Amino acid sequence: MGQLKDKPCVKVQSETKKQLSSRYTFTEGWYDALLNSEFVIRNNNTDKKIKIDEQQKLQIVEIGVYEGASSCFWSDFYLNNPDSRLISIDPFTGSEEHLKEPEKYPGLSKLEVTARENIAKSDNAGKVEIIKGYSHLIYPHLSYRYGEDPWIDVLYIDGAHDSISVARDITLYVPMVKPGGVVFFDDYAHPDVKRAVDMSLNAFAEFELAMFTGWQLVGKIADYKKSHG
Repeated sequence: MGQLKDKPCVKVQSETKKQLSSRYTFTEGWYDALLNSEFVIRNNNTDKKIKIDEQQKLQIVEIGVYEGASSCFWSDFYLNNPDSRLISIDPFTGSEEHLKEPEKYPGLSKLEVTARENIAKSDNAGKVEIIKGYSHLIYPHLSYRYGEDPWIDVLYIDGAHDSISVARDITLYVPMVKPGGVVFFDDYAHPDVKRAVDMSLNAFAEFELAMFTGWQLVGKIADYKKSHG
């Protein structure tokens, strides 16, 4: 894999970003990092090497749902093609940091209910499949369904933040992203996440381009034939 050395951080003006509808109910605003990243790759990526065409058929997989904010984003803006689909994976238990201090996370006790209610309100709710469980335990079922060849167009990793969990998600799911597909690593500015991403990608993926958008890392999977001659 090429080194992740070119990671421009772009300041985003809020009025230019996509916004989620007020019909949703969220207790946390973490999804703003995704809105920032989407804006950056849509408007600041001048050579358009990283691009997600919302009109094309897309198979999107997200690891980590919480209250469903990112799910609603993908549903509202990137599932317009009749054949596009989103798989949303989460055990709905909260991560270790949430469970240590539950009083700081008012929505923790009803995560699954909130997420399902929000997603049901999204524009393309019928194209969203919510799978309850840990991503590494769900993977064999998806592998059986889709086979061993890459099948994911967009992968959004926002699960547990410990290095082992992040590395495991990368090991299992990133190789299933198609050449030219896009991978979002949320919380890349978190030291444990960054450590896992930087170490694991060298073994399990090759990026044609990677961009740091302030909190997330967004990368485009290289075409193997182009990168290896």
